[in-house]
Amino acid sequence: MGRLAIGIDVGSERIRIVAGEAKKDGFHVLKIASAPGVKEKASDPQAVAQAARDALDATGLKGQVAVGLTGRDVVVRYTQVPQVPDWQLRNLMNFEIQELIQQSGDALAADYNLIPVSSDVSSDDTVLLALAKETLLDAQVEAMKGSGGELVAFQPNSIALYNAYRRAGTEDGVTLLVNIGARNTDIAVTKDGDLLFARNLSGGGDLFDEALVAAFNVSRDKARSLKEQFANVSPFDVAKRSAQEDKVSRALAGATGQILSMVQSSILFARSQTGQNELKPSRVLLCGGTARLRGLDKYIESNLNVPVTMFDPFASMETGEVGSELDDDARAAAVVALGLALGATGADVYSIQILPAAVRKAREFKEKTVWIIGAAAVLALWLGVDAFLSKRDADAAGTDERTFAVELEKRTKAKKNYEEGVDLRAAQAAQLSELESHVVSGVGFERTLTLLQKHLPFELYVRSVELESIVDSNLGIPGPETRPVIVVRGEGREGATGVEAVFNRFVQAIAADPLLPRTPVTSTKPASPKSPFEWTVTLNFSKPTGESADAGDASATASKEKN
Repeated sequence: MGRLAIGIDVGSERIRIVAGEAKKDGFHVLKIASAPGVKEKASDPQAVAQAARDALDATGLKGQVAVGLTGRDVVVRYTQVPQVPDWQLRNLMNFEIQELIQQSGDALAADYNLIPVSSDVSSDDTVLLALAKETLLDAQVEAMKGSGGELVAFQPNSIALYNAYRRAGTEDGVTLLVNIGARNTDIAVTKDGDLLFARNLSGGGDLFDEALVAAFNVSRDKARSLKEQFANVSPFDVAKRSAQEDKVSRALAGATGQILSMVQSSILFARSQTGQNELKPSRVLLCGGTARLRGLDKYIESNLNVPVTMFDPFASMETGEVGSELDDDARAAAVVALGLALGATGADVYSIQILPAAVRKAREFKEKTVWIIGAAAVLALWLGVDAFLSKRDADAAGTDERTFAVELEKRTKAKKNYEEGVDLRAAQAAQLSELESHVVSGVGFERTLTLLQKHLPFELYVRSVELESIVDSNLGIPGPETRPVIVVRGEGREGATGVEAVFNRFVQAIAADPLLPRTPVTSTKPASPKSPFEWTVTLNFSKPTGESADAGDASATASKEKN
């Protein structure tokens, strides 16, 4: 039997582990296990790492391990680049990654891959870039030392979700994959079986628990019990509910709407990031523990007007005795862990492997050592042959003047070709420099979308994102020359309460984000409390006047105004 591939999905409520082996007839699932999650320690890298190690040790499994990343632990970005050779793409992406590291102030690990689906509006390629803090990854690497697992990669859960779908068998059309966990939601969009878009979001089953805690003033454990026993959010079963079911289900209306909003916003975001302006799902596949909430599939189906079913990739794989022991809840909750195990095999998957710099360098050295030794041997042999031939040519030249003249002409031509090559490389370097400057100039819109994705609350929505030229001393633009800024305008959702406080927290969250270091923020109230709530956020991604700032330094001002 070959070495096991092990996927570990570290959730706040449960840690899911799937182990299996890639064979000629497909992936064979050999073990599925779970252990208590990290719960309130989810923000502690050492606690998360130790919980994953303990869960793996409890299984007794040994093999190559892939660990999932989701929520705020990983950032997934999209970059448009011209169609260039692989070496030039590496240069561009390394430049982009180094710029992000400088702006964040933290050591970041990253990996990227091309999106295989072409844009409808551009000939440029779309690159998916995933980043995570090295402090989080280092804790996992350290915890795994001495265990039965060799940590081979960290991977976004949304990518693992797609790999599980890909191995289970794909369909034509646009498929929306949604994994709803306790605290986070992972989404992948596919088109004709190819990955188009992936996203990790904060928010999941805890939204339902919090809604019941607030509505009935009960403990979180009691809220979960009420949810499991009485919740039914299907719009088709309203008349069939008991009185208790009706109370509980009505209390969950807001949380259910938030889950739907995450799905809908992901479709819109996918359109903007990939250039697929006519993108519309033809079906939705749900998985994750929270996806089993009674009636949630019907609720989403009624609002999106597309079929919604549960995603069970285990049904198309060899599971042996393990499969007969799995109930529907266990299958739904283990899908991401399955995708991570598939990623650990490295075979026929969409590869995003995030590794700390030290681990990546050690692996590259190990993999390349044999080739370096072989290349050195070939080089030594070539040098010996070349020395022999050079001596023979020199002896012949000493006795034959004509031969010398021919050789001189050949070398003169070679020198000319070399100089032309130098000039060509210089021109290519200049083109690369210009291309890199275009990448930097377009990063403002990408960061703005990233900030909105991370921090925009449900009570607010965006009406427009525009590029304007202004003078504003609060933004470090005292004049007289204007600078380009990005202006985001929006409104409060109708019927939402406490919108002003929500907006203030939204502005504070943007100001505190590492993408906007040293950000002054000001705000003013509407002229009348009865006026419609409208808001504006202005972001400056230009270098401050009189400063030598890195590309991407930003400032933001925020104001609320009436129409």
